[in-house]
Amino acid sequence: MRVFHRLVATLGVALAVAGCAPQTDRPQDVPTVDAFVGRVTYDGKPVQFPPDEELQLKLFHEKGTSFGIPLTPEGTFTIGWMPIGKYSVTLLRNSTSAGKKANGGNRVVYTVPGGLSIEEGKTEYQIELGKNWKL
Repeated sequence: MRVFHRLVATLGVALAVAGCAPQTDRPQDVPTVDAFVGRVTYDGKPVQFPPDEELQLKLFHEKGTSFGIPLTPEGTFTIGWMPIGKYSVTLLRNSTSAGKKANGGNRVVYTVPGGLSIEEGKTEYQIELGKNWKL
Protein backbone atom coordinates (compact mmCIF):
# COMPACT_ATOMS: atom_id res chain seq x y z
CA MET A 1 0.00 0.00 0.00
CA ARG A 2 2.87 2.37 0.81
CA VAL A 3 4.31 1.80 -2.64
CA PHE A 4 0.98 2.77 -4.19
CA HIS A 5 0.79 6.01 -2.16
CA ARG A 6 4.38 6.89 -3.07
CA LEU A 7 3.65 6.22 -6.73
CA VAL A 8 0.55 8.44 -6.63
CA ALA A 9 2.45 11.21 -4.79
CA THR A 10 5.35 11.03 -7.26
CA LEU A 11 2.97 11.15 -10.20
CA GLY A 12 1.15 14.14 -8.69
CA VAL A 13 4.41 16.07 -8.19
CA ALA A 14 5.54 15.22 -11.73
CA LEU A 15 2.27 16.49 -13.20
CA ALA A 16 2.44 19.66 -11.13
CA VAL A 17 5.99 20.38 -12.27
CA ALA A 18 5.09 19.69 -15.89
CA GLY A 19 2.11 22.01 -15.61
CA CYS A 20 4.30 24.82 -14.24
CA ALA A 21 6.90 24.54 -16.97
CA PRO A 22 7.07 27.47 -19.41
CA GLN A 23 4.65 26.94 -22.25
CA THR A 24 5.36 28.07 -25.79
CA ASP A 25 1.99 28.35 -27.44
CA ARG A 26 3.43 30.16 -30.44
CA PRO A 27 2.00 28.77 -33.64
CA GLN A 28 4.61 27.02 -35.75
CA ASP A 29 2.89 27.66 -39.09
CA VAL A 30 2.88 31.51 -39.03
CA PRO A 31 5.66 34.03 -38.40
CA THR A 32 5.48 36.08 -35.21
CA VAL A 33 6.83 39.35 -33.83
CA ASP A 34 8.51 39.26 -30.44
CA ALA A 35 7.28 42.42 -28.73
CA PHE A 36 5.53 45.70 -29.38
CA VAL A 37 3.70 48.55 -27.67
CA GLY A 38 0.66 50.53 -28.65
CA ARG A 39 -1.89 53.18 -27.86
CA VAL A 40 -5.62 53.56 -28.47
CA THR A 41 -6.56 56.90 -30.05
CA TYR A 42 -9.65 58.83 -31.08
CA ASP A 43 -9.31 61.43 -33.82
CA GLY A 44 -5.53 60.92 -33.61
CA LYS A 45 -5.36 61.85 -29.91
CA PRO A 46 -4.66 59.45 -27.00
CA VAL A 47 -7.78 58.15 -25.24
CA GLN A 48 -8.09 58.31 -21.44
CA PHE A 49 -10.45 55.82 -19.77
CA PRO A 50 -12.02 56.08 -16.29
CA PRO A 51 -9.78 54.40 -13.69
CA ASP A 52 -12.70 52.24 -12.41
CA GLU A 53 -12.89 50.26 -15.65
CA GLU A 54 -11.18 47.06 -16.74
CA LEU A 55 -10.22 47.48 -20.38
CA GLN A 56 -9.22 44.87 -22.90
CA LEU A 57 -8.64 44.67 -26.62
CA LYS A 58 -9.81 41.37 -28.06
CA LEU A 59 -7.94 40.60 -31.29
CA PHE A 60 -9.08 37.93 -33.74
CA HIS A 61 -6.38 36.74 -36.17
CA GLU A 62 -7.31 36.00 -39.78
CA LYS A 63 -6.41 32.33 -39.15
CA GLY A 64 -8.83 32.01 -36.22
CA THR A 65 -6.64 32.59 -33.15
CA SER A 66 -7.76 35.22 -30.63
CA PHE A 67 -5.83 37.22 -28.04
CA GLY A 68 -6.87 39.37 -25.09
CA ILE A 69 -4.71 42.44 -24.51
CA PRO A 70 -5.17 44.43 -21.28
CA LEU A 71 -5.26 48.24 -21.61
CA THR A 72 -4.18 50.82 -19.06
CA PRO A 73 -6.51 53.74 -18.20
CA GLU A 74 -4.20 55.81 -20.43
CA GLY A 75 -5.12 53.55 -23.37
CA THR A 76 -1.69 51.95 -23.74
CA PHE A 77 -0.70 48.29 -24.07
CA THR A 78 2.38 46.07 -24.25
CA ILE A 79 2.55 42.70 -26.00
CA GLY A 80 5.15 39.96 -25.65
CA TRP A 81 4.57 38.24 -29.01
CA MET A 82 1.86 37.96 -31.67
CA PRO A 83 1.49 36.25 -35.03
CA ILE A 84 2.01 38.54 -38.01
CA GLY A 85 -1.18 39.18 -39.96
CA LYS A 86 -4.52 40.96 -40.01
CA TYR A 87 -6.79 41.17 -36.96
CA SER A 88 -10.29 42.34 -36.26
CA VAL A 89 -10.40 44.25 -32.96
CA THR A 90 -13.04 44.63 -30.27
CA LEU A 91 -12.72 46.91 -27.23
CA LEU A 92 -14.19 45.49 -24.02
CA ARG A 93 -14.96 47.81 -21.09
CA ASN A 94 -16.09 46.54 -17.71
CA SER A 95 -16.66 48.76 -14.68
CA THR A 96 -14.88 47.76 -11.47
CA SER A 97 -16.64 50.26 -9.19
CA ALA A 98 -18.66 48.59 -6.39
CA GLY A 99 -22.08 49.91 -7.47
CA LYS A 100 -21.71 49.06 -11.16
CA LYS A 101 -20.06 45.69 -10.49
CA ALA A 102 -23.06 44.60 -8.39
CA ASN A 103 -25.25 45.24 -11.44
CA GLY A 104 -23.23 43.04 -13.78
CA GLY A 105 -20.38 45.46 -14.50
CA ASN A 106 -22.06 47.29 -17.40
CA ARG A 107 -19.86 45.59 -20.03
CA VAL A 108 -19.54 47.69 -23.17
CA VAL A 109 -18.30 46.17 -26.40
CA TYR A 110 -17.11 48.29 -29.33
CA THR A 111 -15.87 46.97 -32.68
CA VAL A 112 -12.89 48.95 -33.89
CA PRO A 113 -13.27 49.83 -37.59
CA GLY A 114 -10.36 48.80 -39.78
CA GLY A 115 -8.89 46.35 -37.26
CA LEU A 116 -5.11 46.01 -36.96
CA SER A 117 -2.29 44.55 -39.04
CA ILE A 118 0.77 43.23 -37.20
CA GLU A 119 3.84 43.61 -39.41
CA GLU A 120 7.35 42.22 -39.19
CA GLY A 121 9.81 44.73 -37.74
CA LYS A 122 7.17 47.18 -36.51
CA THR A 123 7.29 47.78 -32.74
CA GLU A 124 4.74 50.57 -32.17
CA TYR A 125 1.06 50.59 -33.10
CA GLN A 126 -1.82 53.01 -32.88
CA ILE A 127 -5.39 51.72 -32.84
CA GLU A 128 -7.83 54.41 -33.99
CA LEU A 129 -11.30 53.99 -32.51
CA GLY A 130 -13.02 55.75 -35.43
CA LYS A 131 -15.72 58.40 -35.74
CA ASN A 132 -18.49 56.38 -34.04
CA TRP A 133 -16.62 56.03 -30.73
CA LYS A 134 -18.25 57.54 -27.65
CA LEU A 135 -16.68 57.40 -24.20
